[in-house]
Amino acid sequence: MIAAGELVVLVALGYLLLRAREASHANLRLENAERGYKKWVNGFATGLGDRPAVVILEPDALAGLSSCPDNAQRQARLQMLSYAVKTLQTKNDQVYLDAGHSKWVSAGQMASRLRAADVARAYGFALNVANFYATDREISYATVVDRNLGMAKRFVVDTSRNGQGTAAPGRVHLGVGSISRALPGAGHGALASRLFTDPQSEAANWVRAHPGDPLTHEIRRRIASQPTARWFGAWSGNIAAAVSGYESAASRHHKVPVLVAYDIPQLGCRSKSAAGARQWCNPPGRRLGSVPQVLDTHGDMGLWIKAPGESDGNCGVGAGTRMGQFSPVIATKLINGSHK
Repeated sequence: MIAAGELVVLVALGYLLLRAREASHANLRLENAERGYKKWVNGFATGLGDRPAVVILEPDALAGLSSCPDNAQRQARLQMLSYAVKTLQTKNDQVYLDAGHSKWVSAGQMASRLRAADVARAYGFALNVANFYATDREISYATVVDRNLGMAKRFVVDTSRNGQGTAAPGRVHLGVGSISRALPGAGHGALASRLFTDPQSEAANWVRAHPGDPLTHEIRRRIASQPTARWFGAWSGNIAAAVSGYESAASRHHKVPVLVAYDIPQLGCRSKSAAGARQWCNPPGRRLGSVPQVLDTHGDMGLWIKAPGESDGNCGVGAGTRMGQFSPVIATKLINGSHK
């Protein structure tokens, strides 16, 4: 006959075995995810080759770190980002590690995350990707991030859709107490004028397909003629070939491409901006920001990282569209700043 005490022991033992098995599977998933991500990053690096490029690395990955369910996932994400920085940053390429935006994570906390992801090895960090916050606000945030980092890193701001309230070029003030940003080679503002304008962008393709549309002229002039980033996410095919093909196209025009690398495993992390969907998903009343350009004397740039006119999804003024689809309606509203 089994005593009551022995039953308790058997139940406890079974529970511990189950937890051990679950932990083992979780560790295996982490290891497989890290291995797969490293393979993808290596393929991306191979595609870049020795040609120059600007790379915006993993939008939302650091800002959404707190959404990871436990410390193991958070550490795994940081390690993967660190690996990507070390692999993609070369003497030819400029890697900007994404740092969310000024209304998501405090500057001190973001500096800590950037440091843990090896931003010291990167060219800098990126702000406001696919969002709408004014350039001067993001520059002020970047200055405080730098102060908390204890180093002057260059940064880029996505100006593609932040025209409402954006300070005029040349009138941006960094605020009292900004740290010195003297860096080797700072102020080489020629890069912005050398960026690649993709002749096969969604906007350019739409313009060619609709020569008689009354919206075509303004979309061609205001959007399709400007350099925007090309996003490379979860590719089922050969990521090296995909990146290399785009790099080669830019090289033939003697231009520098802007590429967005985003394929970090979620591992249960579901990042959402604290701003809420209504504020980021095709909201009305938004306007094109300043065209890609150098923002200051230090070489910090405003880039069009989210291509204007490409939908955030079936929401807001993009009702009836899918994510990434070019919409002439959205594009025109960005040009006009329409609230309807």
